[in-house]
Amino acid sequence: MEHPSPASVCQKGCLLEGVPPQRLPPCQRYQRGERIAPKDGIFLICRGPLGCLWGPEPERSCLEILGPGDVWESWEYAARECQAWALGEVRGYSLQRAQWLELLRNPIVEERLVNCMCQRSRRQSEWQLVLARGSVRARLAWHLVDLAQRFGERDERTKEIFVPIALTQEQQAQLIGATRARLWEARREFEHKRWLICGPEGFWVRNEEALRRQSLEAF
Repeated sequence: MEHPSPASVCQKGCLLEGVPPQRLPPCQRYQRGERIAPKDGIFLICRGPLGCLWGPEPERSCLEILGPGDVWESWEYAARECQAWALGEVRGYSLQRAQWLELLRNPIVEERLVNCMCQRSRRQSEWQLVLARGSVRARLAWHLVDLAQRFGERDERTKEIFVPIALTQEQQAQLIGATRARLWEARREFEHKRWLICGPEGFWVRNEEALRRQSLEAF
């Protein structure tokens, strides 16, 4: 774990973007595959994807992917044996409750937290509709577009989006509520249509609009 300078920490969506990190502990940095276990209970994510992985075999499970603007609370998940792991380079702050409450006294941080919570609520509501009414293809398409919007790096020349998150098939299947076989069929179909390219370091979204239409097929 390293301690980079505050100026290099924040990614779009971070609650602390442009805010002087006064009275904060050193920023923590994790590489892909490292477990995140904040000793003070609260981990404020400023950069990168954090996976909420379940049980004794985290490579076979994934409940949720958090990112900049989200907060991981270790005590909330402890009873459920849920762990936080870096799915890419992750940076953030391990905070005590008093430090977190002090941050929220900053009106900029407070407003950004409210906006982040509203965006998260809208995203979760849309996902619940897709999960209830959509096919496996629709669910997979929704998650691919969601990850591309939150963590993607767009190539301005080709307009393709690279998402530096590499999940196992078991993790991806759990995220969309499908079996590994059904996930594989849907992913192969998207690759055949050249909407998607999967690789060992992440995936490329080649046709975001087609995936978006697929995700809303039942509406």
